[in-house]
Amino acid sequence: MPPTPVHEVLLRPLCGSSGRDVIVTASTQDFAGAIFEDLKADNWQDRMVAMRRLRTDERGRLELNQPIHRRFHVALFEAQCDQPGRPRLDPEKITGMGLVLRRRQSGYWQSWNKTGKKIFGWQDIADIEADPAASAGEGDHPANAAIRKIIAQRKNLPTESGSEQVLPLFSAPPEVCDALGKTVLFGLIPVASQERSDDPAPMLDYAALPEADQDAIEGHLSVYLKERSRRDLPKAGEELRPDWNVLDSRLLASDGALHSLGLFLHQAMVELDALGTSAASRALMRELAGIELPVQRNSHGNVTAYIDAASFVEEAAPILVGQERNRDGMVMPLEWPAISAGKSARLIAAAKDCLTQRHKDFVQAPTKFQIPDDLFAVRAFIRTEGHEGCPDRLTWSRHSEYFKVLPWWDGEGPGTAISLPDMSQLKKAKPSVAFAMPPTIANLLKGDMKALGDGEVEDAPSSPNIGWLCSFSIPFITICAFIVLNIFLSLFNIIFNWLLFIKICIPIPTK
Repeated sequence: MPPTPVHEVLLRPLCGSSGRDVIVTASTQDFAGAIFEDLKADNWQDRMVAMRRLRTDERGRLELNQPIHRRFHVALFEAQCDQPGRPRLDPEKITGMGLVLRRRQSGYWQSWNKTGKKIFGWQDIADIEADPAASAGEGDHPANAAIRKIIAQRKNLPTESGSEQVLPLFSAPPEVCDALGKTVLFGLIPVASQERSDDPAPMLDYAALPEADQDAIEGHLSVYLKERSRRDLPKAGEELRPDWNVLDSRLLASDGALHSLGLFLHQAMVELDALGTSAASRALMRELAGIELPVQRNSHGNVTAYIDAASFVEEAAPILVGQERNRDGMVMPLEWPAISAGKSARLIAAAKDCLTQRHKDFVQAPTKFQIPDDLFAVRAFIRTEGHEGCPDRLTWSRHSEYFKVLPWWDGEGPGTAISLPDMSQLKKAKPSVAFAMPPTIANLLKGDMKALGDGEVEDAPSSPNIGWLCSFSIPFITICAFIVLNIFLSLFNIIFNWLLFIKICIPIPTK
């Protein structure tokens, strides 16, 4: 007999209302078993419809909860032969299958790419119909890989982009497929991941921001970095003291100049990291070093001693902002000289470079699902065996409907209950967590708590230089934190009026 003619295979949504509705949501713990039971029921189609599109945004796009909300999302497909009557595909003909998760970005599809130990993250897909095995280099001859690398180098394309991550796709149990008369395939859609690209996050260049953003950033920078005339400094000639509380907003009314100087020192120390070791920090300090601040004058009014602004920031910021002791008796300079337009431009440019470096230090590449407005879709593929001597044939489904992944705090799932012991049972709550405290913290906590609350911190040179290992009971810690939380919730409720939304208490009978 001649061989059976080869026919196409279709991979379609399992009775979806459109060619893209493949996602159902279950909230039971054994979600797979529950879905299979529904599929075996006579009204299985109605049950599947009831599990679709449980939540959408204002534009009708599907929104999926994370597993923390006890919602599980499953993609359902059926494999058919492209022949009259659409008979089911024999599962024995399937030699491989998988599910891919893709992101829609600026009209293009992106895949989550990995290779070996390196994670490349979201990468543009050149050919959405390509075989995932080919992108992974399975069975690839080294010569082919070398040629592709040379071509990529000549076209200035990345020589490494990893391979698209393939998720598991499974066949439904035989009794489910027999009950439906269909070859059913399913896969769990992952919507939570802490993976992030190993490549650094895109750099935010503060010097290349749009004009409106440039104006906003420059407006935020301290007046001590901007063009202005000579100004007398507050408390000139006095020893710097940490109890001046230069960042206290109440100081605005009594000594606005001192508060403004405190904001400058805080901005230089914290936002710009002027005391850091980066090239941008050193460049800003070099610009500040060119500003001479007079410290003393003789009887004729001539300046006899100076300190440069960089040294002043380096010594004054820990005292006035960090509230450290003034051990060297440093005094406040007499004045801040005039700043020319050219000097201001250089200071602002150096400050922007510091912000660029700070952004690079703090910002990592986003995790897989971190950007809230990202749109995703899933797509399945199967491989079916061909005639003897012929390669397996790859069949793709269409991309599913678009969906967004909700953040962890946005969900309708039941809350997690934490049981606290009764007051009469507290003595049974034994220490279950230990804190290892270095000598400095241990000596601090052994001091006068009232004085510490008033901001008075004294050295304890006679205290032994030993650390402590202190054990506490987690229920005790939880009760203390719960009491403090309720106090502050009530206080802040005066401003935000939020208790109705963030705290829900219902009465229950005691056991």
